[in-house]
Amino acid sequence: MSAYLRPLKSLTLALALLPISGLVHAAGTSFADGLDSQDAGRWTRSNDVFAGEPVSNSWRADHIAYASGQMQLRLNTAPCSMAPEQCGGRSSASGQLVSTDTYGLGRYTAVLQAAAGQGVVTDFMKYTGSLVGAPTDLVGMHIQGQDPTRLQVSYVQAGVGAQYQTISLGFDASAGLHTYAFDTSAGALRWYVDNSEVFSVASGSLPMADGYIVSDVWAASPSVAPLFGTYAGTPTRAYFDSIAFEAAVTPVPEPASALLMSAGAGLLAWRRRRADRVVACTA
Repeated sequence: MSAYLRPLKSLTLALALLPISGLVHAAGTSFADGLDSQDAGRWTRSNDVFAGEPVSNSWRADHIAYASGQMQLRLNTAPCSMAPEQCGGRSSASGQLVSTDTYGLGRYTAVLQAAAGQGVVTDFMKYTGSLVGAPTDLVGMHIQGQDPTRLQVSYVQAGVGAQYQTISLGFDASAGLHTYAFDTSAGALRWYVDNSEVFSVASGSLPMADGYIVSDVWAASPSVAPLFGTYAGTPTRAYFDSIAFEAAVTPVPEPASALLMSAGAGLLAWRRRRADRVVACTA
């Protein structure tokens, strides 16, 4: 697979993200969450938050539900059609799950079934925070409901130079569960579908900063209909069966190697002390 990525235009999928505010976070460690229910220590739901272009929906906490061992992210027009003030004047609402901690180098995995429908996008990604007014690192995977046989992978480093690549999946991502993952370790970015690598990039400015894990479904605004289609208000949902993070392991020297390194450092120190004594005696 070519390592060439096209620049992401102003109508970027990444703009589906929102500034994260008020979250107290720390460096996250490896975990595997089966999403049978919400772990309040690990996740928070975006609520009463309104995105800008190209997102047309609001985020509501009640649009995330847990049932049958899965998390469901619902996109629909309730309660917006009857009570627009509850959706910030938006015509639709959806769910967005965000980690409370940030996470670093490692492998990010989600088992999910994407939402179907024109003008609908399902996201799984990691990003550092606001895309507006601050440098942002982002690595993501996006599935458009109008053609769920294709996956878009993307990355942004320090808020500039957004890149993306479209991958043919060979299946309908809205018809069943599949495993999607990206890896940010070893100085490269790699994306996987059902445990097979589908794309990688190992050069240029790569986003390696710690970031929040984000899962969401959103409705595209009419201004980007040529790219994503037009959301007609038909209820749809994405299903997440699990989300996991496996931290990259820093290589630890073998005992023999560590002993040699220690002996080498000791020898260098002895030589320096001996040289200092010789200089002192001849002065």
